[in-house]
Amino acid sequence: MDDPAAPGREVFPEFEEIPRLFAIEVEGLGDDILDRRRPEKGWGGWSIREQVSHVAWIPPLIFYVFWKEILFGESAPPGANRVETGGADRMLDPGKYRRMPEILGALEEGFGEGWDILERETLGSLQDKTLARQIEPERTWATGERVIDYFETLVVPAHRTGLRRDEKEPFLFYQTLESAMHHIVWEAFVHLKTIQHHKAAEGLPAASSVPEEGYVSLLKWD
Repeated sequence: MDDPAAPGREVFPEFEEIPRLFAIEVEGLGDDILDRRRPEKGWGGWSIREQVSHVAWIPPLIFYVFWKEILFGESAPPGANRVETGGADRMLDPGKYRRMPEILGALEEGFGEGWDILERETLGSLQDKTLARQIEPERTWATGERVIDYFETLVVPAHRTGLRRDEKEPFLFYQTLESAMHHIVWEAFVHLKTIQHHKAAEGLPAASSVPEEGYVSLLKWD
């Protein structure tokens, strides 16, 4: 789609569909399956419950931390508190969001907020809105992985447009809102596919097919 006047919801229809895909993928799974980790696998460090929680945490992080001023000005969006992790690693606070219905509810809320944002955007405005992001090279996640390594080996290669590095500052990037929306969608697909790998290890079938695009197509699945 290359029409600048195209409505944002037509550019990213996935925001309406993704919550349903996660709900049907985890339907009927018991706590033993939801909480099983497989650290021997590259994709298995987080359990299914943690995978869903991470995906639910991403939209408020993008909208209310990175893009807050551009999207909302000085007002405090009502869902911003979902960014708080309670000490967990890049996921919802497990003290507040433990049961799967609660996590799925937060996921639906986050993607619903994205759907609301897309209602007032067009492809042109998504491409015009740009955010400068400085990524400190020494910053790591709880796993020890450097954020800049993740960014350079996965995020940058996947975004053929909408994300560029500053010519003079190697750790400064410029990202459009279109690119940020792609990031949310592609992260969701990666973790949906990961959940399906967990289910396959349990002898259970996948509930849907995951598009082989974005980050999914670049990752190696052992």
